[in-house]
Amino acid sequence: MIKNIVFDIGNVLVKWAPHDIVNKVFPNHPNTFELNQKIFKSPAWMDLNRGKMTEKEMVLIYNKELGISLPELEYLMEQAKQGLTPIEGSFELLDALYDKGYPIYSITDNVHEIVHFLKQKYTFFDKFLGAAISADLGVLKPNEAIYHYLLNTYHLKPEECVFIDDLFINIEGAKKVGMNGIQFITADSCKDELIKLGVEF
Repeated sequence: MIKNIVFDIGNVLVKWAPHDIVNKVFPNHPNTFELNQKIFKSPAWMDLNRGKMTEKEMVLIYNKELGISLPELEYLMEQAKQGLTPIEGSFELLDALYDKGYPIYSITDNVHEIVHFLKQKYTFFDKFLGAAISADLGVLKPNEAIYHYLLNTYHLKPEECVFIDDLFINIEGAKKVGMNGIQFITADSCKDELIKLGVEF
């Protein structure tokens, strides 16, 4: 029986589209796909998500390694935050589960500065009873440690939890520790999958 609902954040609750961000900030760049990879798939970005450096430190690395000006990089990071807009129906889905009394948690690969921004702009963090955030823990999904942290810290039984994430590999990580999982496509399809697991609305 499902007792706890665990949400990812990026592309589940809010949109995360780094290639769109790069296109907006560098509209005349000859290869925005390659630039996107160099920025958002780089070792520095992974370290930022693991909490090993600050956003300012990462910006200095990109300035040196990629030759992008500091004002452009600061604008890039601002747009990265402003682009975190609600996924259609997801806030309502979370609210419906919260109103039904389900304990809500989160497991997210996320950056300290972005988490701070999200807490300032939206209220969904207030509904989480707890969260496992990569930047706090130094590990990224699908590393089993991030799932175990949530389960152990909040004394949750894995079989009583369902984890909702947009990436299949992260759902597989949750299942390896005994959690149920739903790959997020839309809020409506997610609700249908939750109902199949016995979640009541």
